[in-house]
Amino acid sequence: MDEEKAWVLWPEYFDSNRTRDQGRKVRKELSVPEPSLEMLGKALQRLGLEYKVEEAKSYPGNWYKSQGRVLVDRKLPKSQLLMKVAEQLLKVQRS
Repeated sequence: MDEEKAWVLWPEYFDSNRTRDQGRKVRKELSVPEPSLEMLGKALQRLGLEYKVEEAKSYPGNWYKSQGRVLVDRKLPKSQLLMKVAEQLLKVQRS
């Protein structure tokens, strides 16, 4: 999957320990503490979306901690994708 043709999702987008200024993109109620790439993968699987995990990448605002990122097929607008993934992450966290 080509980065130019995919949405980039960083775990930081969904981390309840981060502020909006630190990179969180979803409401606090939809965020989870320290989401992993594995959790993001499970959420995307539940949504039936194609994705590719890249482990050796660092979020620019958190460059010293390499948590990786996920490239996701552009089937939805990014704002919708973020909400749907966040909702699934909450379910993945509970299971």
